[in-house]
Amino acid sequence: MDSHLFKHNVWIKIMKISGLQFLLVLLFFKISFAHDSKAQEFLNRRISFSAQNQDAEVIIKRIEKLAKVQFLFSREVVQSKRKITYQANNEELFGVLEHILTPLNLTYEVVGQQIVIKRLPAPSTPSQEKPSEAANVSDIKLIDIAGRVTGDDGQGLPGVSIQVKGTVKGTSTDANGDYKLSLSDANGVVLVFSYVGYVSKEVTLGAQKIVNIRLEADNKTLNEVVVVGYGTQRKRDITGSVVSVNEATLKEVPAPNLLNQLKGRAAGVSIVSNGSTPGSQATIRIRGNRSITTGNGDGLDGPLVVVDGIPFGGLNDINPDDIANLEILKDASATAIFGSRGAGGVILITTKRGKTGKPVLTYDGYHGVTSIMGKYNVMNGEQYARFKEQSAALNTQGAGTTAYPLTEEERANLAAGVSTDWQDLLYKSGFNTSHQLGLQGGVENTQYGLGIGYFNETGIMPNQDFQRMNIRATIDQKIGKRVKIGLNTINTLTYRNDPAGGGVPTELVRLSPLVRPYNEDGTVNLNPKKGTIEAQAVSPLTLISRGNDILSNERSIRTFNSLYAEVNILDGLKYRFNAGLNFSQVHFNGYGPPNTFVNTGVDQSVSNADIRNTEYWDINMQHLLYYDKTFAQKHKIGLTALYEITKNHNIGSSFNVRGVPADYIKTANFSLASGQPTGSGSYAETGLLSYMARLNYTFNDRYTLTATFRRDGSSTLSPGNQYFNYPAIGLSWNIIDEPFMKDLAVFSNLKLRGGWGISGNRNVGAYATLGALSTGYYNFGTTTAGQALAYTVTSLPASDLGWQSTSQSDIGLEIGLFNNRITGSFDVYYQKTKDILLSVNLPQSNGAGSTLKNLGRTEGKGLEASLTFDIFRNKGGFNWSADVTYFLNREKITQLTTPTELDNKGNFWFVGHPLTVIYDNNKIGIWQQADLDNGTLRKQTSPVQLPGEIRVEDVDNNGIIDANDRKIIGNFQPKWEGGLTNRFNYKGFDLSIVTFARMGMKVVVPYLSGTSGGGSGFGFLNQGRSNQLVMDYWTPENPTNAFPRPDAGGGVRNFTSTTSYQDGSFIKMRSINLGYTVSGKTLTRLGVSSARIYLNATNPFIIYSPLVKAKLAVDPEGNGYGNTIQGGNFNRFVTVNLNNPPVRQYTLGLNLKF
Repeated sequence: MDSHLFKHNVWIKIMKISGLQFLLVLLFFKISFAHDSKAQEFLNRRISFSAQNQDAEVIIKRIEKLAKVQFLFSREVVQSKRKITYQANNEELFGVLEHILTPLNLTYEVVGQQIVIKRLPAPSTPSQEKPSEAANVSDIKLIDIAGRVTGDDGQGLPGVSIQVKGTVKGTSTDANGDYKLSLSDANGVVLVFSYVGYVSKEVTLGAQKIVNIRLEADNKTLNEVVVVGYGTQRKRDITGSVVSVNEATLKEVPAPNLLNQLKGRAAGVSIVSNGSTPGSQATIRIRGNRSITTGNGDGLDGPLVVVDGIPFGGLNDINPDDIANLEILKDASATAIFGSRGAGGVILITTKRGKTGKPVLTYDGYHGVTSIMGKYNVMNGEQYARFKEQSAALNTQGAGTTAYPLTEEERANLAAGVSTDWQDLLYKSGFNTSHQLGLQGGVENTQYGLGIGYFNETGIMPNQDFQRMNIRATIDQKIGKRVKIGLNTINTLTYRNDPAGGGVPTELVRLSPLVRPYNEDGTVNLNPKKGTIEAQAVSPLTLISRGNDILSNERSIRTFNSLYAEVNILDGLKYRFNAGLNFSQVHFNGYGPPNTFVNTGVDQSVSNADIRNTEYWDINMQHLLYYDKTFAQKHKIGLTALYEITKNHNIGSSFNVRGVPADYIKTANFSLASGQPTGSGSYAETGLLSYMARLNYTFNDRYTLTATFRRDGSSTLSPGNQYFNYPAIGLSWNIIDEPFMKDLAVFSNLKLRGGWGISGNRNVGAYATLGALSTGYYNFGTTTAGQALAYTVTSLPASDLGWQSTSQSDIGLEIGLFNNRITGSFDVYYQKTKDILLSVNLPQSNGAGSTLKNLGRTEGKGLEASLTFDIFRNKGGFNWSADVTYFLNREKITQLTTPTELDNKGNFWFVGHPLTVIYDNNKIGIWQQADLDNGTLRKQTSPVQLPGEIRVEDVDNNGIIDANDRKIIGNFQPKWEGGLTNRFNYKGFDLSIVTFARMGMKVVVPYLSGTSGGGSGFGFLNQGRSNQLVMDYWTPENPTNAFPRPDAGGGVRNFTSTTSYQDGSFIKMRSINLGYTVSGKTLTRLGVSSARIYLNATNPFIIYSPLVKAKLAVDPEGNGYGNTIQGGNFNRFVTVNLNNPPVRQYTLGLNLKF
């Protein structure tokens, strides 16, 4: 690593900063004035405005102008420099004044045509009261109305305004959300409860004296604060494309990881599962692919994950219950601030922290049972016997013959009616359970949060499970008036047991149903294929009978720590230091004993043991300077400056040995093994140095400009090419605030935004620019003694390598209609990626066959739409809302290694076409007997085919099917994706229904293709050698065009890959969640502030899927991404493999707050 880049790469000693203790005291008083009719008219005038951290005097003068009134006050009394943050939406003047003046210990009085602002009088002591006044008060019988106001989470809300409708009488809640109001007559009185950021609620009083209210958060307000890169912004000021997802939305789908909760919930975000075994993760794409190559585990196009401002990494270690909210940054004007890491989008996660108020203890738990969504449609005993007969009868190498006849045992069992369902013997019901405890609280200067959790999921295969234990702690502390520090630590320990992986069903499908699984003495039939060409195969039932001997355990420990310190230097000027330390270690132990499904060897000498260990850590330090100021009431300026250092380190090693003398030893002592241990290792260390500046300017709360510039320097690149620049600009216009919109009552929000920016992708490996050598031998004789160790050049130095970059333009429209009964956003984008790494062939004289260069280019464009409908809005009654997402992405290659290179058929790259094309022969059916009779089949001279075999298009019409007849026959890109979430609630009941879809796309189903030699796909498909899925294959009696004829001699002889491309469109019911919130005095006596019990069904059923309807798959969503199939290497496509079937989950859960 270059020392000039990272000479400061050490923890910086934080200087101690001391100051006076800052104490903020809020006093709430009832205001009751008598007004004449003119005064009442003043106070009933309605105004709208928004202010954030503005001087009190500025706000008062602004109200004076809006309400057309005159205020009298002294600057000393008002303390005009005190800051106020408030939003009024068509509110009456008396309510606005109470909200603003009461916390400042001020009141007001209407005198003639003016409003006089003055201090609240100090409360009188009993000794100061006059006897006559006391007598008058005692004659009035007042009724005390009391209660508590809470938010969605059941926690008390301080400072809520409680107003007697039509008067200025009212009060506010205290720090715990409690209030008390005295009235002379309560019957029929309407109380109005209002709070910034929450939906106001009206309650008509009767005989009750205790009135508890729960306010719902108003998530649609334009002044909602949204987390963006290195800071926060008001939603109304955001110029980029940002999707916000809150904790409540995520909890609608109980799942072990965030990606399972996000499917179909955010426009522009595609998620594909990588498997169904416990602990499996997924592949995520934001606005599609950009890279042509798929190095680094296909992670080049994945998003950057940031937790509490610090880059995090994978999502499997994040406990979903620790997430308070997340933002997804999609366009370059929002992601360019992350420079070389932002091209794939950015996911910003904010975890839960402490809040001021009394301690709140929470418990969130659920327990669920899981079962397979379905079994693979495999032939039963009779179908299998018939299939073998037909494969022999249609043998192209000798009709009526076969090398794979039924064994004597199979014939006997067929006669006895045996038909073993191997899937039933292995699949079992699983469970998952989650228990999370949280504690939040704090006082004015100190807030704290604690969390502890446990999650356990067992699979539907024997001994497969995933466990996660996590501990989280946060603290935020004010020191004096200007300093604040905080710490967040997230610690996770996971265990994953995965013997045999997810591919066991492949063998279950292949096993003969005419073989008994157990011997007469009850022991496992160890070799169910005895008497066949695969006699050595061992029963998968040994995963149960020998489960204690087989070992496949991965332990992962991770600690993620972030620290910050803030100093308010001057009014509006703030410095912040962020530091992050992320450490993880993954350790794997594996052992395969002989005579088991994982090791078909017959004696202990072939037992094998594996140990792998990987250690990773990174350090991130950020120095941030913020300046926020409003000038002349209309000009709001925000400046952010950043200096950031990141260092990444990872090291790994693995060892393998054969001949462990006893199963109980497993991996404990390699020295006891008879074999010689072999091993390998890896090491990499990289660093990044970054500078960033951002300007936010807002004029009159209507027009916003955001300009960003970031410069990244990397140790992975050669001197002279280490730094790259990433500019961005965004604009927004809050049209709703224009005067001409006042007469358009249908609109409650209208905002236009657009942006352009450049973001990058660190696609250059740690030492890719240095070249590489490999060991070899020079031969100076014919024996080993004549060999000398040598080194050969396998990769040339590439000092001119740089990062690929993506420029993206985005235009978005945000709307609100009919008082926000309909809200939504629409985005269109266009992106261009350049400098993609491609391999360039070199002359043999260079010594290395190829080198890497930044040459490739791609383009992408798309449309995204998100809409929310409040269909029924009835306070205290039936409510129904719906969220709809719809999006599509179109991408294509625009350049390969040179402008004149139009294709690379070996990799299926074609200029002007998507990255995910299907380049193969075009299957147009199955050759029929009629084609032979009328001479059509004979016109094809090569290859020579027979009726029942796959028929493909002869593109050049020369009677020869060869490589020249392959063409682009489609692609794996969906036409569109989307989701629908319906939410219903009535009184204490709530119901959410989540549906998502992926339409108009192809998937690869490898087990629907195969060759006689095994190869890729399903080995020996249609050959009668092993069992397989029930398929509509061709026979003289069934002249179908779906699948080719069985053939004991050749299997599927030609064009086998063409049957693997299937319609992967689907509409799935993702989740149904029914809950009931319990309330009542019993809970209060138990100390419980809120309780919700719920039932949830995850993956309950599939609404639409041609693949499932044809019984060719259990689930069309896919359980893999990218693979090699017969005919070529498709790097980016969804695969539906013969892996563990996806599961259906039924859950009972409980949420408690104390």
